[in-house]
Amino acid sequence: MTKLIQCGLSVSPPQYERIKRLAQQHGRRQSECIRSMIDFALPLFELGQKVDFARLITMLEFNTLALDTLVQRAAPEEADRLLDLAIEHAQTYHGA
Repeated sequence: MTKLIQCGLSVSPPQYERIKRLAQQHGRRQSECIRSMIDFALPLFELGQKVDFARLITMLEFNTLALDTLVQRAAPEEADRLLDLAIEHAQTYHGA
């Protein structure tokens, strides 16, 4: 287990409620959720990149729809199996 350093962190009431709700939805501690968010965003900020979540989601959705369209056209008999595999991989490797 990684050694953790305790530090104080102040957040606004709306941020706190969002973190609390997220932790409850995922059955995790609030501190775990915050550490996950830091692990995701900190490398981007260190590189000077702004995190634009709307753009990220749009890109993910576009790629998903584009690939789905291509698979449906090229190998429609494989489409459902690929979706099942994607869900299985998400659960296995990402805890989703």
